[in-house]
Amino acid sequence: MALRKMKEEEAVKDIKMPKRKPIKKSTPSQIVHNEQFHDAIRLQAYYNYLYRITHNTHGDQLSDWLEAEKHILDSRKRKKASAQ
Repeated sequence: MALRKMKEEEAVKDIKMPKRKPIKKSTPSQIVHNEQFHDAIRLQAYYNYLYRITHNTHGDQLSDWLEAEKHILDSRKRKKASAQ
């Protein structure tokens, strides 16, 4: 048993792990933007949930969230396109 454990440890040492990329530090304005973005998605997901239960349609929390993300991202793209 001890021999097997030793071989496993040696095998783990031979595995080369890819180097990690450095993590970018977020600026305070990016953090606020991300929080606002997350809050907008959360609110839209809640509205999707309310619509789903009042109209008795199929779905779950994940589908509500993903649909909310899509809606928010599409609306931001439209705003950027109209601003240009």
